[in-house]
Amino acid sequence: MKRTAGWDDRPGPFVGPRPFRARDRPFFLGRGREVAALTAAWHGHRLTVLHGDTGVGKTSLVRAGAVPGVTDRGGDVLPYDDLCLDSGFPAAVLPDQNPYGRALVSSWDPEGPPGRSVADLLRTRSRTDRYGRRIPVYAVLDRVELLLRPGGAGEHHRRDLLEELLTCLDGHEELRLLLVVRTDHWDELRRLLDKYTVRFAEIPLHPLTAQAAAEAVDLALDRVGHRLEPGQGRLLAEELCLPVPGTPHRGGIVDPGLLQVVGRALWEALPAGARTLTRDPTADTDRALRAHTARAVAETAAECLVSPRALRAWLARVLESGEQGARAFRGGEEAARALQDRHLVGRHHANGTYLVRHPRLTGPLTSPDPLPEVPRGAASHFSFACRTRTRGDLPVAREHARRALAAQPPPRPRDRARIISLLGDLAFHEGDFPSAARLYQDAAGLRASLGEGVAVGHALLAQARCLLLARDRPAALNALAVAAGRAGADPGMQTGLGQALWQAGQAESALDVLHRVLSRDGANAEARRTRGEILADQGEAVSALRDLERLEAPESPSTRTARALAQATLAGVGTWSEELDEALVEAADSGPVLLRAARVRRLRGDRDLAARLAARAVSAHHPPLPPHQVSTAARLSEEA
Repeated sequence: MKRTAGWDDRPGPFVGPRPFRARDRPFFLGRGREVAALTAAWHGHRLTVLHGDTGVGKTSLVRAGAVPGVTDRGGDVLPYDDLCLDSGFPAAVLPDQNPYGRALVSSWDPEGPPGRSVADLLRTRSRTDRYGRRIPVYAVLDRVELLLRPGGAGEHHRRDLLEELLTCLDGHEELRLLLVVRTDHWDELRRLLDKYTVRFAEIPLHPLTAQAAAEAVDLALDRVGHRLEPGQGRLLAEELCLPVPGTPHRGGIVDPGLLQVVGRALWEALPAGARTLTRDPTADTDRALRAHTARAVAETAAECLVSPRALRAWLARVLESGEQGARAFRGGEEAARALQDRHLVGRHHANGTYLVRHPRLTGPLTSPDPLPEVPRGAASHFSFACRTRTRGDLPVAREHARRALAAQPPPRPRDRARIISLLGDLAFHEGDFPSAARLYQDAAGLRASLGEGVAVGHALLAQARCLLLARDRPAALNALAVAAGRAGADPGMQTGLGQALWQAGQAESALDVLHRVLSRDGANAEARRTRGEILADQGEAVSALRDLERLEAPESPSTRTARALAQATLAGVGTWSEELDEALVEAADSGPVLLRAARVRRLRGDRDLAARLAARAVSAHHPPLPPHQVSTAARLSEEA
C-alpha cells in the first residue's frame, strides 16, 4: 500500500514544493548554523536583511527557524503572511492611503481595525519592561522583491511602503525588522538602505552542502520512525548535487527546494515496510521533477492567462540560450516572474535575462508529457485575481475575477461579495467611477443579506465616494447618509467618512468627524493627514501645520502641497521648492495637488503659471477636484 498524504497537510519527513512552517520544525534540518546566525542578528539589530537565490529556502529559514528561535527566547513576533491586497476593505474607502501598507498592517495584526499605518500599529504594540526599557517587537516582510519590481499599477505605493518601514526604524526603537529578498534584487535594496543610511545585519543564504543534505534526509526519515538502509540520504543528495569548482563545498551543493520536491514524491510512492527510498534513483528523480515542472508550468499559464504552448516554447529558448539566458517573451514578463516564484527559472543579476535554475531541470522541462489540469473553480480564479492584483497586473486580475463570478458551481454569497468588491476596486483604480459605484452597491446588498453590518458600511461608503467622483451628488449624499449610520466607532470607516464629507463640500461636518477620531486615537496618521489637508485648503494654516508636521515620511504629493500651501498662507507669500516640482510630477493629474500648487504660485505673484495650473486642476481626473473647489480653480484660471 502506498502513502497518499496530501502535499500541504500531513506532517512528514519532506514538505514538497511549499516552504517549511513552524509545525514542520522537527524536519527542518541541516540549517542549524544558519538558524542561529539569523536569530542572533534579528535579536541584536534594528534591521536584518536575509538574501539568497530563488528556492534556496529563505522563507523556510524564517518560518521554521528564526521565528520559533525568537519566540523560544520570549520574543514578541508579529504574525505574518505573504503580502496580498485586501479585497475585504474597499479601496475607495481610503483611496489616498497606501494599500500595500494597509495590507502589511493587516497581516501583522489580522484582528485590528483597518485603515492604520505601520506607525499606528507600532504605537499600539509599544511596551516597556519593569525597568522602563522598550520591549522589542519582531516583524517580518518576506518576498521584498515584490516591492522592488518595476512597472505595473501601484509601483509608487510599493516603493513608498519600503521607505515608510525604513523611516519607522528611526522613530520606533523597539522595532526589529527582518527583510527577506531574492539575490537578484539585493543590490537594489542595498542602494535604498544606503540612501537612508540605515545600519543593518546582512545574512546571505546558500544551498546545502551535499553532506548536509544527505544528513538532513537520513535524520528526517529517522524522526518519522522509518528505518531505511544506510546511505539513502547520500543517494538522493548525489542525484541533485551540483559541483562548484573552486569553492570549499566538498562534494558540491544541493538545491534545498528540489531536495524537498523529490523527497516528498519518493516518500509518497514508498510501499509500506520498504527498506529503500528508490530502486532507481535517476529514473525516480526524473519522474518526480517532471511532475513538479509540469504542475508549475500549468499553474503559471493559468494564473497569467498565457498559452501553455507559448510558455513551453519560451522555456525551450531559455534552455537553448545556456549561460546567456533569455529575456521574457513579449507580454510574458509576469509569466517569467511567476516561473521564478515557482523556482523553475532564475534571473541573471547583471542583464536581467532568465536561466534554468538547476541543470537537473533540463530534462523535465523538455518532457512532452501533457500538463496536468489546474482547478478552474471560483476559489482558484479568485486566488489568482488577488495575487495578480497585488503584483499590479490589473487586466489579468479583472479577468480572473470575472471568471470567478461565472464559475460553476457558483461562488457562495460571502465569496461572491468579495469578488464583486474586488471588481469594484479594479474599476475604481481605472477611473470608471459609475461602474465601481454599481459594483460596490451590489457588494453592499450581499453583505446586508449575510448580516455583515460593518462590511455593509464599508461598501456603501465606497459607493458614495465613487458617486461623488462621478458627479452624481444627490445619489452620493443618500449613500453617504446610510453609510454614516453604520460607521460605528471603526476608525478607518470614520476617517473615510470624513474624507467623503469633505469631497461633498461639507467641510465642517468632515472636520467634526475627524476631530472625534483623533480625540479617541490621537496617533491615527490617516485621520491627522486628512484633517491637516482640509485645514490647509480652508486657510487655517496654523492648525494645518500642527497636524501635517506630526506626520512621518514618506509623504504623498497631496500632503506635501498641503503643507506648502499652509506655509505660504502663513507667510503671506508663496515659496516654491524642488519638493513641489516633484509632487507635480508624481501627481500630474491630481486636481487637489494642482489647485494647491496654483494657490502657492498665486501667493508668489505668478498669475500666469497659477492660471495654467488651475486650468489643469479643473480638467484633472486622478482624482478630480471636489465640486466645491471647481469654482476656486476656475477663478484662478481666469486671472492670467
